[in-house]
Amino acid sequence: MPENKSSVFRVLDANLNRLREGLRVVEEYCRLVQNDKSFIQLKEIRHLLQRLYPPKLENLCLQARQADADVGNQTFNSSEANRDDSLAVLRAGLKRSQEASRVIEEYAKIINEDAVSRKAKSLRFSLYTLEKKLLVSRSDKVSSWFDGDRDYALYLVVDEAFYHGHGLLTDLEMALIAGVNLLQLRQKRAGDQHFLLRTRQLKILCAEYRLPFIVNDRPDIAFLSAADGLHLGQDDLDIAAARKIVGEEMPIGRSTHSLEQALAAEAEGADYIGFGPVFKTPSKENPDPVVGIEKLREVVSRISLPVVAIGGINHENIALVRDTGTAGIAVIRAILASDDFTRATHDLLTYSR
Repeated sequence: MPENKSSVFRVLDANLNRLREGLRVVEEYCRLVQNDKSFIQLKEIRHLLQRLYPPKLENLCLQARQADADVGNQTFNSSEANRDDSLAVLRAGLKRSQEASRVIEEYAKIINEDAVSRKAKSLRFSLYTLEKKLLVSRSDKVSSWFDGDRDYALYLVVDEAFYHGHGLLTDLEMALIAGVNLLQLRQKRAGDQHFLLRTRQLKILCAEYRLPFIVNDRPDIAFLSAADGLHLGQDDLDIAAARKIVGEEMPIGRSTHSLEQALAAEAEGADYIGFGPVFKTPSKENPDPVVGIEKLREVVSRISLPVVAIGGINHENIALVRDTGTAGIAVIRAILASDDFTRATHDLLTYSR
């Protein structure tokens, strides 16, 4: 039996309305209940909604609307009748929005609106990221980081040598809102005063968004800026010496470029390792040899520590890296060299699933 296109347009119309309504509920919670800057991300998503349906499709959906005949307007179950508090309202709004975006994603395929389907999918994953940010408290994240329950999924290494914009802190804020969940500052060329100033700025920014902040190479700067973690290279201090500066509690990672180095970092007492470069990258003046996907897979299988892949990773190859089972993916240029940090972050998250 041929598909009734009118019914498809009716579904798309109802779910666009549902999505708009759910997002408004979430935005009001963020803006008015919590005074949380996460509502900025909701505004961006709402702007995306304005471009989700092309005008011709939106007009067809409007023509197919049958609000008076909708059997759904006669139902009102007990779960809809009661909300315990504003947090329950937030949860309901998030779920409503996620479900609506999934319906749009699937039904748009029936009428060959592939661009609409892709946008709806990207939007849905943005909502998943936002849900985690809003429902996991800052104290929970800080304690879980120090207790060992750490999330390395999308790890942004900030190296100002690869940033060519005009407002680093603003751009980084957009990346955090879009879904980056761990930030490291790497300064190979800056003087100590600038390094310390920048670490303190980024520590404040990460704390505002309830995310851990890591300092590269310098245990003294990590200590002075009250960073949440330290990351050491192969030529940096050994971990025992670094702990005399930062203390026993601060998590410490180690960059590695071979299985032997990874095993040595594990024996040394590292909390996690970075492994790479997985692909060719210009992010270092004297880069180490490319390790490739299979070496990464071997290290992941042989090392008990969380392994964070790094080196030349972008939205085109991130899925290959994720398939190795790595605990996280670190990027530099994939975001820092982009003209749009929000879109670059969304692309990495979308293509890594």
